[in-house]
Amino acid sequence: MLVNDKFLGITSYLMSKIVLDNDKFLELYRVMIRIRTYETTLRTLSREGKIPARFGMYTGQEGVATGVSAHLKKDDQIGSTHRPVGHLIAKGINLDKLTAELCGKATGFNKGKAGSYHIFDPETGCLGANGIVGASVPMCAGYALRNQIKNDGRVTVSYFGEGGSNQGGIQETLNLAACWNLPIVFICENSSPVVQRMLGHEMDYPQLTIDNVSIRAAGYGMPGSTHDGWDVEEVYRVAGEAINRARSGKGPTLLEFKVHQFEGNLEGRLEANEKDKPFCPIDVLEHKLRIRQILKKDTEEKIRLEELELVQKAVKFALSSPEPDIKEAYTDVFGGAF
Repeated sequence: MLVNDKFLGITSYLMSKIVLDNDKFLELYRVMIRIRTYETTLRTLSREGKIPARFGMYTGQEGVATGVSAHLKKDDQIGSTHRPVGHLIAKGINLDKLTAELCGKATGFNKGKAGSYHIFDPETGCLGANGIVGASVPMCAGYALRNQIKNDGRVTVSYFGEGGSNQGGIQETLNLAACWNLPIVFICENSSPVVQRMLGHEMDYPQLTIDNVSIRAAGYGMPGSTHDGWDVEEVYRVAGEAINRARSGKGPTLLEFKVHQFEGNLEGRLEANEKDKPFCPIDVLEHKLRIRQILKKDTEEKIRLEELELVQKAVKFALSSPEPDIKEAYTDVFGGAF
């Protein structure tokens, strides 16, 4: 864990006050199993041509969205990335309507027109992602400003990746959020190997010239820290501190979580291999829970079966749903003049 020295004391103190009981551990485990089960099913639907477009999977990163959303209320808001499914599920979005949307069906959240990158569900505070890298971050700051003006205690969480962290709009938003003391938490999910971050010439495009995105927080006068994203217990603790801080009017925080993606930018191999295991958030939590005698074999099997049934129900709903009416092709679509 890397933490800005200025905020080390308060972070360590508050982290020590956030304790998980057995039920909370099992809840975190269940949500991660739900995300993994759902995305495994999406791969099958994609190969069968049931999903009209490919998109990035969240597999291997489940610990971040799960640990963060465990502290969010229903009307708190999140802005997502090009790997949105894990964020959406952890926030509590309806799987039936989510699956219908991904399959391009009329019963989806956005009538089958949003795909994965633009799913919008105000009922659960899901603000959608964006077709432009990092573009949801300024949007989230706008919602955070609304929350501040309304003074209703809502918090906004803005997810972005290490590539997006170089976008000028994100840096400007970090600065503005700090200046205005907005109730927002910035979550950077950093998946690049160190050599790719440090040596941009080895990539087709430049990455980062720093190892930890969180060190930029100090330049804007906000707390910033880096953590293992595959340890949901650690994510839960530090995210709780940052969200409580924002909710109590103390302003934004930049949290960076190192994550290990199990595949590339688009849907690829089906299962993780042995080299992924030390970085698999589900395996890490299972190991902890077995040592602490919280997760028994029958409980694990029950959770996995229940989540599989939930996902299968969502798939059945989506595949039996009607296609959108061609007459509505341009309904709900907005654009500016050139």
